Amino acid sequence: MSDNLPEFTGYNFTFAFGALILCTLTMLIAVRMVCRAAMVKGRSRQKRLLFSACIAGNGVWATHFVAMLGCAHSLATTYQAPLTILSMFVAMGLFVPTWWSECQTPNRSLSPRTALLMTVAVGGMHYIGIAAMTGAAQESIPPFRIILSLAVGFVFFYAGTLLLRQQHGRRRSLAAIVWVLGVCSLHFMGMPHSSLTHQAMSGMPQHIASLSLAGMVGAGASIFLALASIFLLLEYQSAKRKIEDSTRARNFADAALEGLVVTTGSVILDANSAFWNLAGTKSKSTYQLKTFFPVLTAEDILQKLIKEETPREIQMIRHDGERIPVEIYARESSWRGKPRTILAIIDLRARKETEATIKELAITDMLTGIGNRSFFVASLTDLLQDKTRNNPVVVFLVDIDRFKNINETCGHAMGDKVLSHIAKRLQILVPQDAIMARIAGDEFAVACVLSPDDVTDFASYLALELKIPLPDGHDELPVSVSVGFAVSDDDMQDGGQLLHCSGIALLAAKQSGRGNVREYDSSFDSAIQDRIRLEREIQRGIERDEFFLEYQPIMSTHDRSLVGYEALVRWQHPERGRVPPDQFIGIAEECGLIAQLGEWVVRRACRDAASWQNGLNVSVNVSPIQFTTSDLPEVIKSALDDSGLTSNRLSIEITESTFLIGNQIIDILKRLRALGVGIVMDDFGTGYSSLSHLRNFQFDKVKIDRSFIWDMIKRPHAAAIVDVILFLGRRLGVDIVAEGIETSEQLAYLQERSCSLVQGYFIGRPSQTIAEKPREEVLESPVPA
Repeated sequence: MSDNLPEFTGYNFTFAFGALILCTLTMLIAVRMVCRAAMVKGRSRQKRLLFSACIAGNGVWATHFVAMLGCAHSLATTYQAPLTILSMFVAMGLFVPTWWSECQTPNRSLSPRTALLMTVAVGGMHYIGIAAMTGAAQESIPPFRIILSLAVGFVFFYAGTLLLRQQHGRRRSLAAIVWVLGVCSLHFMGMPHSSLTHQAMSGMPQHIASLSLAGMVGAGASIFLALASIFLLLEYQSAKRKIEDSTRARNFADAALEGLVVTTGSVILDANSAFWNLAGTKSKSTYQLKTFFPVLTAEDILQKLIKEETPREIQMIRHDGERIPVEIYARESSWRGKPRTILAIIDLRARKETEATIKELAITDMLTGIGNRSFFVASLTDLLQDKTRNNPVVVFLVDIDRFKNINETCGHAMGDKVLSHIAKRLQILVPQDAIMARIAGDEFAVACVLSPDDVTDFASYLALELKIPLPDGHDELPVSVSVGFAVSDDDMQDGGQLLHCSGIALLAAKQSGRGNVREYDSSFDSAIQDRIRLEREIQRGIERDEFFLEYQPIMSTHDRSLVGYEALVRWQHPERGRVPPDQFIGIAEECGLIAQLGEWVVRRACRDAASWQNGLNVSVNVSPIQFTTSDLPEVIKSALDDSGLTSNRLSIEITESTFLIGNQIIDILKRLRALGVGIVMDDFGTGYSSLSHLRNFQFDKVKIDRSFIWDMIKRPHAAAIVDVILFLGRRLGVDIVAEGIETSEQLAYLQERSCSLVQGYFIGRPSQTIAEKPREEVLESPVPA
């Protein structure tokens, strides 16, 4: 049995310790390089594997001969050069398929292929090296011990391979330690008896080329040190590149305008400077995600954000406790080799302020600083629907008498001063909770809750207190006002209806003379009777084909060519003559005829456009009522099919008030967009203007209301609004259409600011026959430099 065990009598274990250190370094380097090679592909992987095989083979070969130095008489031992060199190349050559096999094997695999190849590589190198000593040395090792050494080595190699596949990061170094045990166990269990080796070598033929053991150890160690030095240099360069990449990534993240956060879902692991500035603190401390975003952890919103891949607006709590609105995006990504959640946080404060400013501008009369008609009607409707009030709502309409004469006699500047003065006086006279607005050129409206006993006295009080001399000493034209008012009943819910009633009362007051006060009374409401007649006549006009379309050209400012036309409905009444649209459109909407009239307009416009030889587009105005009283997408589809007009030549124009209908408006617009029809926002800036409309739906064009165009040359406030809308259009990639162009000055102003499209009387008046080009004055006027 003793013959089957290695003999260590006289063995110097100092060399064994040196061999252990050398083998450990070899396997640690090999593990590192194999892991790196698995992360790349192609020629880069081949180079890494070849270099790793050289280090591993040479290191194991040098380990073998360092260990052999510990044997008795080792320094006197010589080795056959061919077999010794062969053992080195066997080790290095067999480690190439070994590492290639490991790179191709998936993680968690139980395949023993790599361990078998390592056993062949190490065992082949070892026993060829033993054979290089002398043929008798090989015979001194019992076959059982050879098989046992290979089996034990395989067990350790297989255990190390499994560790390499199942561990991550630095824990993979455990595989190198186990492989070292495999190399050492195979070597020492396969060691020949020193006495037999020495006896065999004494009879070795002297003519065979031989190498001394010390020389081989020196050569092997030198080669290993050279390869290890190259490895360390490569590792240094890799670490340097990693630091540079990390620095570059950090600088890139810090350059981002939005805040970027890396989190595990509960702890903030890293963030860029934009986030820390937004949070109002520094990055030196560790923070929980709920510190800044409690809503993300309270309602499991974070997982919903990741799943839906859509942003959400939430409140962020800054370090000082301030709550600010932010828009947050979330997605799963890899960070430093591990799956993490990446958050992008956008500060919405500037956007909210801009939106509030535009909204304020949209509901404010620019001259007087009080509300406009849209604001008044919406606020009045809310007040009427308030069930907590104890008294009725009263609307007072105040109209300046002979205001046209003031403008003509003293100039429009004086007229503006009168309007501003009246607005300031009203703010003093009315209750603090009253709603006040300028709803027309020289008409002001006041709504408040009053006792029925005080209504008439308050109306007379307003008429008396607003009878003032003209500002700047123009006593020859004293200012007086007429007042009409209407009191709500218990069932009234619509602010527009109450305002309409007060308008009838104002008309009665003005008809009876200047400076009068009248309350709404249906007994003298001849306008109501005329309205009823007009409703019947609209219905008959549709049936008798009394309506027709005129087309106003739309011009591109880039080359002053026509790009399309806006279809405008007209009514030729057999008795009333030509009825202006503002006298029948509103009535058609209120009496439910607008859907029928609107469908006729769409069908006629499509049929006419299909016959145009120039192939230009046509746009049609659509009332908000049509979205609720008809299946608008189906109506438009039918009109396109019947006329043969391609859908991309048709656009529909909607006003901002359309969005007051409800959330279903977006779905209808998407159905229209699916047909290929263009969507245009009309009269932007005069209704319930909100950036959320432009955010929630991508319009093809946005039209600036003509009131801003008329005032922009002389009114800085109007010009500022026009500039803001043009800037907004450029940033959103939306064409802006300016309507109401009546002078070359207006056209030049818009061209200088890159307004895409224009229309108006200066470009071309509406006509039943389409124009082929803009008016000559437009074509001949110089283009701004």
